[in-house]
Amino acid sequence: MAWQPSAAWIERAYSNGAYSGWEHVAFSITNPVPWSLGDVAGVAGIVAIVWRVVAFFRGRKRTLAALAFALLDVAAVLGVYAVWFELSWGWNYARAPVETRLAFDPKRVTPQAAGVLRARAMREMNALAPYAHANAGEALDLAALRGYWLPVVRRAGDDWAPAVGPAKPTITDPFMQATGTSGYINPLSLTVQTASDLLWFERPFDMAHEWTHVAAFAREDEANYAAILACLRSADPVIEYSGWFELFLYLPPKARYRHREFVPLVWQDFAAIRRRDARHINVLLAHWTWRTYNAYLKTNRISSGIENYNEVTRLVLGVPLDREGLPIAK
Repeated sequence: MAWQPSAAWIERAYSNGAYSGWEHVAFSITNPVPWSLGDVAGVAGIVAIVWRVVAFFRGRKRTLAALAFALLDVAAVLGVYAVWFELSWGWNYARAPVETRLAFDPKRVTPQAAGVLRARAMREMNALAPYAHANAGEALDLAALRGYWLPVVRRAGDDWAPAVGPAKPTITDPFMQATGTSGYINPLSLTVQTASDLLWFERPFDMAHEWTHVAAFAREDEANYAAILACLRSADPVIEYSGWFELFLYLPPKARYRHREFVPLVWQDFAAIRRRDARHINVLLAHWTWRTYNAYLKTNRISSGIENYNEVTRLVLGVPLDREGLPIAK
C-alpha cells in the first residue's frame, strides 16, 4: 500500500490494537473448520482472475477497450487481495524489531558466546534424546506448548493473548514438501499450515514458530526466537529437545563434528532429516521458491531477506533471560 504507518502507530493501534481483535474473530471462524479457509480465500482469487481472462478470450469483441477493461478487472481483484493482505496481517512487517522492546545488548553477541551456546546445545540434545525418543509416538500437547509460548510473546511486546490452535490440512502440502517449506500462516485468514512430512522432533518448534507469526511478529528471526524460548522453557522432553535441536541448527557450525560428540539417537535424527529432504525436495523448485521469498521479505522491510531466519542467533545471544527463561524487557 502507498501509505506506510509509523512503527509507533503500528505497535499501539495495529499489532496491539485492531489486529488483536481481528485475530480473535478470524480464529473463531477458522478453528472449527477441519481444513484451511485460507486455501478457499486464495483459490477464490485465482478463479476470479482466470474467469476474467477466459471471458475476454471467449468474447466476440477483442478490442483494445475490451482488453483494457479486462486488465482493470484483474487489477481490481489483485488490489482487493493486496489491501486484504496488508490490513489482515501484512502491516506487522512495519512493527519495530523486538530488540527495541527487550534488553538487547550487542556486546553479548560474539563468536566465543556462540561457541559456548553451541556446546551447551549439544550437551542438552545428547541428554534429552533418550527421553524424547521414548515419547516420540505421543501426540504433541498443543495446550502445554501454548502455555510455555504465550508468556514469551507477551514479554516480547504483545499485551493480548493470541488465540492459536492446531495446523490445518492444506492443498499446498505437496508444494511445501517439494520446496522444503516447513510451514506458514495464510495472511488472509491467519490459519496455520505445516508440512505433513515434518518429523516428530521438528513439529513443536514449527508450531510455535507459526503461532508467533499469528501473534503479530512478522519477522522470521523473531518467530524463531519465540519458538526456541517456548520449547526450551518446556518440561516435556520432546518439546525441549525440539527447541535445542532447532537452535543448534541455527548456530554457526563447527568445521567438522566427531562422531562421539553426539549420541547415536541424535545422529539418527540428523539422518532422518537428510532422508526426508532427499526424498521430497525438488531442488530447482525449492531454489526458485526461496529466491522469490527472499525478494518478498526484502520488499517488506526485511533487508536481509531469507538470511533473517539465521539472525535468531543475535537475539538468543544478545537478550538475557530471567529465571523463568523469559527475555528481559527494557
